[in-house]
Amino acid sequence: MGSKQENEQYQVTWLIRRLFRAMAHDANERLADLGITAADRAVLEFLYPDNELAVPDIASRYQVSRQHVQTTANGLLAKGLIRSKSNPKHKRSVLFTLTGKGAKLFASVRDDDELALQKAFAGISRGDVAVTHKTLETVLQQIS
Repeated sequence: MGSKQENEQYQVTWLIRRLFRAMAHDANERLADLGITAADRAVLEFLYPDNELAVPDIASRYQVSRQHVQTTANGLLAKGLIRSKSNPKHKRSVLFTLTGKGAKLFASVRDDDELALQKAFAGISRGDVAVTHKTLETVLQQIS
């Protein structure tokens, strides 16, 4: 049987997984009302407010396949939320940027996120948030 510390580490990991799923569920419900998915939101966030990125750049940052990002970008193009432009560094890989409509939509998503986070973190001190942030960053660095 493991030590108490190992058990606590497992419990923290389990809570992180549950928190991730709960936050994803909440976000997906809020995003559905706006007509976008969590994947759409991620791509919009990488382009916000005025970034120009190619599919390989987004895929690398999002740690997903280029095909997934390309499919998502195609959907965002069809919705008029992003536009493509030629890439002076690579002729076959266009750059994507937000349209005015996309920037406005993502700004509202961020506002909604901020309200949701304020509610989720209500009653938690800044010091506790800072310690949690530092701890999670350290764990992430050690497993990345």
